[in-house]
Parts: sequence; structure tokens; C-alpha cells
Amino acid sequence: MLVYTVRISGVKDRSQEDYFDINGKFFESFVNSDITNCNIKVVSVLMKDGNKLKLNLSFKGEIYNLLCDLCANEMTIYVDNIISVLLYESEEKIDDTDDIIYIKKNQYEIDISQLIYEGIILSIPSKKEHKEKENDKCDKEMKLLLDKYADINEKRNDTRWEKLNKLKDLI
Repeated sequence: MLVYTVRISGVKDRSQEDYFDINGKFFESFVNSDITNCNIKVVSVLMKDGNKLKLNLSFKGEIYNLLCDLCANEMTIYVDNIISVLLYESEEKIDDTDDIIYIKKNQYEIDISQLIYEGIILSIPSKKEHKEKENDKCDKEMKLLLDKYADINEKRNDTRWEKLNKLKDLI
């Protein structure tokens, strides 16, 4: 089992870097992940200034085998993202926020696998489509086929809706 932890105790007032290689195996532990194949480099930089701790994660790489929303063909998504979180010490159990992670006073490391997962998932555009450049084009035959069946479904009308729309007009 691979470990995605960053040491936070004993860090002097400076920055500490850790490097992680993320591939499809990383996503097997996350339920319902669409990512099965990728090559992403993650650089973790922990900065300490007095009692303040800040963690920056930088993501660069590629996600393979995602499906295009327009033609349903496999495509590659390029990942280039940075996220930052503050680490605060707290003896009480406080829920983390998007920007703040609470750690115990005697905690010596932090598991960043969830942060890595979220940083990569947030790098995927909401609409996945080919860029229509040289080797990154939609499958025209598949688009035509999908458009053909989409038109057939739109032409079918449910008569119940017509009756309900007439009721709506009466109101």
C-alpha cells in the first residue's frame, strides 16, 4: 500500500518538499472514481513560519481514458492545478474546511491522499470534449449517430404532457 503522508513535526522555519507519483492504482481506493489510468506528478511544499503551517500541492500530468461528452470516445485530459491549505493546531475536534485542516498538537504527519484526490478531480473540466486539434478530434461518425438518436427521442411526444399543458393554460 502506498503512503501519501507529509511530516509536519520537527520542521524548522523553512519549507519542506515531498514528491508523489500518482497513477491509476491511487484511484482504486476511492469509490466511483472515473479515473483508471493517469500519470500525475504532485509536489507538496510545507512552509513553516513560526507557528503557522501552510501546505501547497502542485499537480501536473495527464489523465487517460476519460470519455468525451460529445462523441463518447476516449480522450486525455491535461492536469495543471495548485491548491493551498492552512494547518491549524486544535485540541478540540473541529471539522476541516476547504482552506483549513485542523491537526492535533502532537500529530507528527498528515495524510494528504484526500487532498490529492480532490485536487486532481477539480482539475477535470465539467464538460469533457476534444480540443479539435491534430490528434485530439471528436469521432464524427459517432457524433452523427448520437445526434440521429437524440433527434428520434426529441420527436417522440408523450400525450400525457399535452393534456397537462392544457391544464396549465386553464390556470
